[in-house]
Amino acid sequence: MLLLIALLTFLAVALGAFELMRPKPNVVRRRIQSGRSDAAAHHPRTEGSAGRRLIAPNLPKVGRLLARLLPQNWIRGINRMLIAADEPWSLAGFLGVWALSTGIGAALLFYIVSSMPEATGLQTFVMVIAIMPLAALLPYARLRNKVKKRQKAITRALPDAMDLLTTSVEAGLGVDAAFAMVTEKTEGPLSEAFALYLRQVGLGRARQDALLYVAERSGVPDLIGIAHAVNQGDELGTPLGDVMRRQAEELRLARRQRAQVAAQRAPVLMTIPLALCFLPAMVAVVIVPSIMNLINFVGDLGG
Repeated sequence: MLLLIALLTFLAVALGAFELMRPKPNVVRRRIQSGRSDAAAHHPRTEGSAGRRLIAPNLPKVGRLLARLLPQNWIRGINRMLIAADEPWSLAGFLGVWALSTGIGAALLFYIVSSMPEATGLQTFVMVIAIMPLAALLPYARLRNKVKKRQKAITRALPDAMDLLTTSVEAGLGVDAAFAMVTEKTEGPLSEAFALYLRQVGLGRARQDALLYVAERSGVPDLIGIAHAVNQGDELGTPLGDVMRRQAEELRLARRQRAQVAAQRAPVLMTIPLALCFLPAMVAVVIVPSIMNLINFVGDLGG
């Protein structure tokens, strides 16, 4: 029971730490919309909880220190995941939250062990295995979940967006104008990615480099393949409408294949609730009476 209370406490504290590092809202826009007074606008640092004002500014400092000490391959992998998640936190901020979560887990473990002097070595080992991996992996799991959600949303929206993009290009719009229309007519991570592409082009970056940059930033294989195909077609002089139409057809085919795979997995997944819900009832109704009748029959033979 004490271990369960400790785990729940740790989860609450860890979620509080993530709340501290959540992207802050646009304070200026919020004040304009709500009509706050000018006095409050001149003191933005007095807003928020004490934890946000005291802990949050120091977490990036700890993160920058960890970025220099930890293996660089691991740091680069975390940075790629942050970019694929559209940078909900900075690298230093994420490492700071990770250090805070690990420290809270270690402190909680120390408190539990010190409050249970009668605990055996096996019990202490079980508590270490239960708390410390959870403390160390919780920030990483949260980031990985954000990456998967964003990539899944881009993959789902990409076929329809490519159809609209192909129709716009074949109707006579320029490439950038077609991307602007798709960005305006759609929403979600894919629209944000196309908006980033337009900003990169507006800043003077070459269209091929900007498209490949946005695709690699998202980490979605389908979008990366489209970027390579469009760039290759542009270099070879192939009409862009033909290239996009071919890519749109391949995306629709891939979406149909994913739907078929999901439909084939459905019967396998349905066996889990069937086994958990119906099997005990079948055992109670069919097998148990048969066993009881068999026991009575054997008893009658012995009598």
